[in-house]
Amino acid sequence: MKRAAWELTRENFFSLPEIEQLNRYLDDQIVDATGKALNTAVLDRVIITGLLYSGLRNSEFCRLTVRDARLGPGEAVLEVVGTPRQDRTVFIPQFLSRRIQEYIAEIRPALLKGEVASNDASQPLIINERGRPYERTGLYRRVVRILTAAGLGAKASVQVLRHTYGYLGYLKTDGNLLFLQRQMGHAHPMVTSIYAQFVEENNAALAERLAEGNAGNDKT
Repeated sequence: MKRAAWELTRENFFSLPEIEQLNRYLDDQIVDATGKALNTAVLDRVIITGLLYSGLRNSEFCRLTVRDARLGPGEAVLEVVGTPRQDRTVFIPQFLSRRIQEYIAEIRPALLKGEVASNDASQPLIINERGRPYERTGLYRRVVRILTAAGLGAKASVQVLRHTYGYLGYLKTDGNLLFLQRQMGHAHPMVTSIYAQFVEENNAALAERLAEGNAGNDKT
């Protein structure tokens, strides 16, 4: 049977244990790496966690420039530009901001070729070991390779990382559909609501919240 548009199953995103497995693999690859191997391991982690904790689409991630990453304490964002209907400001967690800053300061300059200035903020943010920006197919292949090496090959794709963001976003924000819709660039909250089916709700507790501070005295 053909699936309806926007219909998801649990095979379309990583579970919490799988996310932990993935993050542990990425961290372990960095621990003992040196030289070019370290550059590759750091780049792998920036790519995977950048996609996982921003929810960006493949093409959006490829289009990011250094200028689009406004990073620092307090507020860190990635500016998605180039598609007028979906241009938006995507807020990212501080740990990811720090990782991208370290990549820009320590790894990216080593990957750049001589004709490109490291302080040129108009240049692509994510580049490969040959100093070239990613296009969609190249990024997709790298993501699949990394996820497969992490033992998650059965679900390996860029889209799975985006759907995982949607699931995590709904779970960790207590179902804040407006926030998640804006972050993911969905045209309508009905699209965003597909992630709600995978998060268990305590309906009795939710009903009680409605009366907190406003309930009458039921003894009268």
